[in-house]
Amino acid sequence: MTGVSIASYYKSLIMVLLALLVRVSLAASPATAAAGRAEEVHLVPALYVFGDSTVDVGNNQYLPGNSALQLPYGIDFPHSRPTGRFSNGYNVADFVAKLLGFKRSPPAYLSLTPRTSRQILRGLRGVNYASGRSGILDTTGNTITLTKQIEYFAATKSKMVAHSGGQGSSSVDELLSKSLFLISDGSNDMFAFLQRNGTASEVPSLYADLLSNYTRHVRALHDLGARRFGIVDVPPLGCVPSVRATSPDGASRCVDGANALARGFNDAFRAALANLTASGALPGARYSVGSSYSVVSYFTAHPGAAGFREVASACCGGGRLNAQTRCTPNATYCSHRGEYLFWDGVHGTQATSKKGAVAIFSAPPQMGFAAPINFKQLVSS
Repeated sequence: MTGVSIASYYKSLIMVLLALLVRVSLAASPATAAAGRAEEVHLVPALYVFGDSTVDVGNNQYLPGNSALQLPYGIDFPHSRPTGRFSNGYNVADFVAKLLGFKRSPPAYLSLTPRTSRQILRGLRGVNYASGRSGILDTTGNTITLTKQIEYFAATKSKMVAHSGGQGSSSVDELLSKSLFLISDGSNDMFAFLQRNGTASEVPSLYADLLSNYTRHVRALHDLGARRFGIVDVPPLGCVPSVRATSPDGASRCVDGANALARGFNDAFRAALANLTASGALPGARYSVGSSYSVVSYFTAHPGAAGFREVASACCGGGRLNAQTRCTPNATYCSHRGEYLFWDGVHGTQATSKKGAVAIFSAPPQMGFAAPINFKQLVSS
């Protein structure tokens, strides 16, 4: 295939996949269900979400002393309101939830009340524990560490078992084994390394530390009953506007060194995860690694095929590439947000999250957006 025909093929495929997303969303909409034309059908009992700002749906705004995001964050969310998502609208967790057949994304753990916990305690719908600025390492960020997120899940499971009456933990474990555990993390650990000007000689020890901790987290979730892991890898950090803005030719190309750092870790993690499952350390577990690296790289290289017009600059912010100052209430932001790959200096737009989620969920594995199987195959197995 030529470059042109590949781009045309991908454009056609992404249009088909997006049409699938629309159908799933409509089938799960309250209006459709109320009209009796379709019933909400879930591919899994629940979705449990862990990680950083790419999937945080509002936990950080409940942290003491943490400033809640303000408009224009959330400007394209229903009723145009900030929700704690680092986006102009929905994020990856929201669209994965929709693709699984849920009307809406699982709620933020710190937002839960006795009334909103009823279905959760029955092992249904799920919970989002993710926290912006967190990382694989507990030393990354100053929010809810991945270790703490897993402790929160353990507390949720204990309440589920207590709520199950005489059925005990076996019924809860059965539901958990059929649920999807979505993890998206690692970018902030890489950003921290880049910001302190870490050297090439330090990269092996960084990778070793990250792999040791990440596999520990996966094991901990497995011990608590997780069996289906949907893991999103680290995107090409050299392509995000805030990193591009530091390079003289950042307007025309990504920063190779930052991309190599992310790519090297992704390769090492996939190998570690494969070894972990092959060794029998995770009995009964299956996984899919959704490659945000491949997705963002493809969108950047073939913007027109993916429906984007601007892939280097942020929609909201200021300075060079609109990425040198933060997206604040007084910042300038673009009008055609669906044409931008990035919302702010680091995070993708709602359009990017939507197309990226569809790619890792439904695109054939041979396209390179998920391996060894895609998310749909994972939850269908």
